[in-house]
Amino acid sequence: MTKKKEDSYAFPCAVIKANERTLLTGSDLERVMESGKISQAVTILGEFGYGDGKELANPRDFEKVLRAELDRVYKLVFSIVPDKEEIELFLLPSDYHNAKVLLKSEFLGIDPTPLLVDTGLMSAEKLTQLVRDRNYVFLSSEMKDALTEAAEIFSKGRDPQEIDIILDKACYRDMQRRAALTENDFIIGYVKLLIDILNVSTFIRLREIGKPLDFFRKVFLTGGNIDERVLTASYEEGYQQLADKLAPFGFREVFAQGALLVQNEGKYTLLEKLCDDMRMKYIRDARYVSFGIEPVCGFLIAKESEIKNLRMILTGMLAGTAKEVTKERLREAYV
Repeated sequence: MTKKKEDSYAFPCAVIKANERTLLTGSDLERVMESGKISQAVTILGEFGYGDGKELANPRDFEKVLRAELDRVYKLVFSIVPDKEEIELFLLPSDYHNAKVLLKSEFLGIDPTPLLVDTGLMSAEKLTQLVRDRNYVFLSSEMKDALTEAAEIFSKGRDPQEIDIILDKACYRDMQRRAALTENDFIIGYVKLLIDILNVSTFIRLREIGKPLDFFRKVFLTGGNIDERVLTASYEEGYQQLADKLAPFGFREVFAQGALLVQNEGKYTLLEKLCDDMRMKYIRDARYVSFGIEPVCGFLIAKESEIKNLRMILTGMLAGTAKEVTKERLREAYV
């Protein structure tokens, strides 16, 4: 990074360092969990900037508190970075999620509204109008081409899964292109890791439900560190062998523990936790960069993970899930 660009991140990094103090540690998450009641949990979260700390009229309204905090963080981050394009790619999965929902809802004749999210680059309302009018002029070339292709393919085979496949591939092509434009190794590496995690998770899921190798080839996402041939050549191998083979890419535990639990007990919770923990381990080094986009991206990803943990804790309280079970599912904290 040039000296001029480093200087442009002096203020953003100072703001992020100050906000990192509000992130919950592992012991903070445990304190929330041990509170036992959502009203008490929300009061504790008020100490970390979530809402006003007042008791909720309806315990199920905790989701509004979590969403408000995530919205605040998004607005904060976009207001301080000198180049918004460097972080826009982190919001793309929400846009592509909405695009998939809109197309499938249209073709199946259902209301998409309950499934739309407002954490993308484009508001759900605007994207809804664009897709409805088939007006793709404001969309990236990847999304525009994917929407056109998905609509055409669906009209022939009437298979909603084709929409998911086409738009998922487009999403990560879009993210890769934008990551390359940043010329930042941290961002480029993070997108590669996301692709690897998705490919490995898909690999395990498809094997466990007996899908043929050709289907895995069809959904495989290019651009990660793990070449397609590494996985396709191992489609029939045992998970311990795969753990050794994928160890250089950091996936030993994912196969040796997560995949084995899926195989033996049909439980995906450990697999998902291990994959999320890989992301957290990757971004932790961002905290030690003095000036640059890395601490900003790390904080944004960390906050999303924190809210995922809180959602598990609070949902578990509502459902009466044992604390021990919830604790096992929690992802590693950033701080």
